[in-house]
Amino acid sequence: MKEAVPQLVDEIEMLQAAESCPQKATTLLLSGDQVSLQMHESIGHALELDRVFGAERNFSGTSFATTDNLNKLKYASDIVTVVSDSTIPHGLASYGYDDEGVPTYPAELIKDGVLVNYLSSRETAAKIGRDSTAAMRANSWSNVPIVRISNIMLSPGDKSSGRLLSEIDDGIYMDGVKSWSIDDERKYFQFGCEIGWLIKGGKLAAPVKNPTYSGCTTDFWNKCSGIADRASYRVWGTPNCGKGQPGQNARTAQGASPAKFDNIEIGG
Repeated sequence: MKEAVPQLVDEIEMLQAAESCPQKATTLLLSGDQVSLQMHESIGHALELDRVFGAERNFSGTSFATTDNLNKLKYASDIVTVVSDSTIPHGLASYGYDDEGVPTYPAELIKDGVLVNYLSSRETAAKIGRDSTAAMRANSWSNVPIVRISNIMLSPGDKSSGRLLSEIDDGIYMDGVKSWSIDDERKYFQFGCEIGWLIKGGKLAAPVKNPTYSGCTTDFWNKCSGIADRASYRVWGTPNCGKGQPGQNARTAQGASPAKFDNIEIGG
């Protein structure tokens, strides 16, 4: 949008003169759009139940979140709850019924940090004694439906994004999706953002270029120590999520606000 142009110009000028992102373990504050991508790659794809059962093994991998972990795996910290909900208006993956005729409904995937369900179809859900979570979709009449990420929503916290920032004495804020890489089991990853700011005394300090962070999915999400409230919450869309052989593109969405993570490896 036009009103964002002056800020973008300022940030480009800052980045030209900025130091590179330092390499260390520190407190990480992520923008909402980057939290959305983190959810998509390390929660959404990891919890597609057909992938868990090996259907994507020879193309885009499997998942570490196997069904023996159901109701046992501490996927994230206690403040993290993620819900599949395609009933919400205006999400890129909002729909009334999936392509097996299952009506959509809010289904908890991670509750208070514990893995409690998967994105599933009628067939895959039956294998674990559950009802389908209405995630079976095809991108056209000529394709076979497969399990896809729906609208997955990270429940907002109770602090403003400004309050989260003010609680960080020494850390880094990263903003803007740039690059991502994650292994075939959706376990180990590295992400890069467009711009970062060092945080000193609860305030943004010097900008840094090429900010990156890395980690292990469950370790990372268990280090989530703060999620911003609904005032900065937004449903972010992914219009071109690829999966399947032959390949299909699907629209997915992730509801997220900025979030804070402790002792995360950055840089390098």
